[in-house]
Amino acid sequence: MTDRNALKRGALALLVLYVLIALTFFVPYVSLVSTWFIPLPIMYVVARDGWKNALVTMGLGLILLVIIDQSFYLLFPLFFMILGFVLGFMIRLKKSAFALLLAGSLTNSAVLIIYLAISVLAYHFNPVSAAQAALNDSLQQTIAQIQPLVEQDTSEIVSIYKSQLDILVRLAPTLLIMIGVLYALIVELISLPILKRLKVETPRWVPFRLWQVPKSVIWFYLVVLFIGQIGMENGTPLNTAVINISFILQMLLAIQGFSFIYYFAHEKKFPVIVPITLTVLFLLLGALLLQLVWILGIIDLGFNLRKRISQKKS
Repeated sequence: MTDRNALKRGALALLVLYVLIALTFFVPYVSLVSTWFIPLPIMYVVARDGWKNALVTMGLGLILLVIIDQSFYLLFPLFFMILGFVLGFMIRLKKSAFALLLAGSLTNSAVLIIYLAISVLAYHFNPVSAAQAALNDSLQQTIAQIQPLVEQDTSEIVSIYKSQLDILVRLAPTLLIMIGVLYALIVELISLPILKRLKVETPRWVPFRLWQVPKSVIWFYLVVLFIGQIGMENGTPLNTAVINISFILQMLLAIQGFSFIYYFAHEKKFPVIVPITLTVLFLLLGALLLQLVWILGIIDLGFNLRKRISQKKS
């Protein structure tokens, strides 16, 4: 009877998976919502009935997808299914919400990098180069249109824009990681409450004010800053690696800084709207304020500000 119930759940999950994939790829506006739910059926099967049943469900799903479409686009549903399998497996192992996020982020990043390699090697299409070429063409068209309307030379503006675009292109690995982390986070935030309603035991999130990154992040950041000051040439692999690692570490320190703001507000019994408003303002008003936040994160990690606040309170 248990096997029959598992078979029924797998069949239902497979049906829901097909519906979500169809909505995502053939209904443009609905896809803005449905794309976040595609991993959920596989998550449910793994968490409820184990990885073997989930592999059967995924295998049947892939067989039908291969029959329908054998092009590169087949890889996109597979991306969602792999994420759902990993998150469901972590739930079945009773791991924490942070462990789920870490596993999902690493899975997404690895799969996206593999997809990028397949796109370049097998299909001779580099999305990063294509995006760079499109932005350059757009810039040239814009300059050609506004050139008769301005009196000053636009060559300096073009040079600044191209240098910023070059940095953005070199940040492509970090952008892939950010996309992977963001998608895993949103899927987890959406899926865990639904799975809980489906009687699956799910982990709880630690309050954001208690989030803390390892203190080793400070030392990694100092090492990266030192390496960045030794006179590397632009465009070299080491320079690209330093830019990406530095950006990621700054993001981690910014998270530490925002977490401290929420911790301070909680200890001082400020209304929750206060730290939320500060977060929105910092994010909207630009890079300068964000630099202040990750500097605050460095100070919090280095001098253990939270311990000092709790000691004063006691």
